[in-house]
Amino acid sequence: MRIAVATVKGGLDDFFNQHFGRTPTFTIVDVENGEIKNVRIISNPSASSPRGAGVQAAQFCINEGVEVVIAGQFGPNSAGVLQAAGIRMISAPATMTVREAVETFLRGELTQAVFSSEGGRSYGGGMGRGMGRGMGGRRGEGRGEW
Repeated sequence: MRIAVATVKGGLDDFFNQHFGRTPTFTIVDVENGEIKNVRIISNPSASSPRGAGVQAAQFCINEGVEVVIAGQFGPNSAGVLQAAGIRMISAPATMTVREAVETFLRGELTQAVFSSEGGRSYGGGMGRGMGRGMGGRRGEGRGEW
C-alpha cells in the first residue's frame, strides 16, 4: 500500500500539514504487511500554483500510485478528483507526526475524511451594513427615544 502524507519538510518525524493542495512536500510511505518499508520525500509541484493547486496535487498523487492520502483538510475540488480515482482521504489530529499518523491508520484508528460534494459558498450571516434597525442608528430607531 502506498500512502501520501501532506508534510512541510517531510519525513516520518515531521508533522503532517493541515492543507492538502498547497502542502510544500509529500512524504510517500510504502507499507507491506503492516510495516513501513520505504519512505520518500517529494516536493509538491503545485504548492505555489496560482490556481488549481488542490486538483494538481491530487493528480500528482494519482500519478504516484497512491492509495491513501493523509492531511488535515481537503478542498472540494481535490477531494472530488481523489474520490473519483478511488483514493481514500484520511484526516488525522494536527499533533501527530507522519509516523504516528501512518501507524494509527494501519491499526484502523483514523477515520475517512468527511466530504460533501454539495458544497457551495456561504454569503452573509453577519449584520452587515444594510438597513436592519437592530442597533439603531438614527433617533427613535432601536433605542426607545424620540
